[in-house]
Amino acid sequence: MSDFKQVSIIGVGLIGGSLGLAIKNLPNPPKVIGIARRQDTIDKAKKLGAIDEGTLSAEDGIKDADLVFVATPVGAIVETVKRISPHLKDGCIVTDVGSTKSGIVHELENFLPSSVCFIGGHPMAGSEREGVSSASAGLFVNAHYILTPTSKADIRVFKRLHSLLAAVGANVIAIDPDKHDELVAAISHLPHLLSAALVNLAHKHTDKDENLLLLAAGGFRDMTRIAVGNPSIWLDIFFENSKFVLKEIQEFQDELGELAKLIKERDGDGLRAKLEEAKIVRKNLPSILHKDISQFRELSVLVADEPGIISDITIAIGNIGVNIEDIELVHLSETSGLIKLIITDAQAAERASMVLEEKGYKVRIRSVYEREER
Repeated sequence: MSDFKQVSIIGVGLIGGSLGLAIKNLPNPPKVIGIARRQDTIDKAKKLGAIDEGTLSAEDGIKDADLVFVATPVGAIVETVKRISPHLKDGCIVTDVGSTKSGIVHELENFLPSSVCFIGGHPMAGSEREGVSSASAGLFVNAHYILTPTSKADIRVFKRLHSLLAAVGANVIAIDPDKHDELVAAISHLPHLLSAALVNLAHKHTDKDENLLLLAAGGFRDMTRIAVGNPSIWLDIFFENSKFVLKEIQEFQDELGELAKLIKERDGDGLRAKLEEAKIVRKNLPSILHKDISQFRELSVLVADEPGIISDITIAIGNIGVNIEDIELVHLSETSGLIKLIITDAQAAERASMVLEEKGYKVRIRSVYEREER
């Protein structure tokens, strides 16, 4: 399944360990080397089957790697990659799993030699539990896995990484690094802050005679579940993405202000409209469904063989929230070729086609199942 012979994972915790387990579950899997700070972590990862071998030395663990996942805390990613860079072999692909991307991607792309390719990554999956003992081979199944290629990304490199992640069950979406940070500030980083704020607010109402936390109902528990996340990890995230996090805090304060005003003025129609809008939006969040091959569509895109094509196409599709199931490259000549994209939903394929055609690409769609062409 994988064309990688060796994959190295720096940081064999929940995400790194889950990547190892998922990769080792593939047919004909590559050798997986785990790098950790403690020997007991390596021993646990080997016992679980997440890695074949482990080492405390990142330099030794990556020297023969075709692909390196950097699964350290966000604040350590750049330093880690810079430290191992002299030991990476030519052609190695480096990616990370950090939940902020812009600063990491731009700094490492400018730092690494041309013989090594870096593509930022962010799996939108996780758990309140920590450590390799909580790792799961199914963590990425049907989860969005964001890649942030830039104009420097090689199309063949992107395809190899995309194919591996799709093989472990992830829905791979490409997004511009800056756009990524703005989006996750709203859908991931702000919710964690709100969760912590709600818990702390309830705690302020608590004293020895009146413990409101004991009365916490399902809604409070659901909304504050993520407050148990590792504070050290979140510090790195909030500081790294402070620009967009602060922007989202201000916008949320504005939204709360509007609700407060409606309540103060006893504006029933206005408040009902706000609540109804939220209800409709929440009910229409996409649910995870089994993939129906009859809905699969293949988009054939005629492209020039030039830098930046893969990021231009994949980011355009990712920006409308469409997952690319698979990518195939077909070379027609020395100057042009076809990129074939598999989209798992007919309507999504039509939307992707329209976006690409608006950018000037020639696109053909056919049903993978019925072999019909348009």
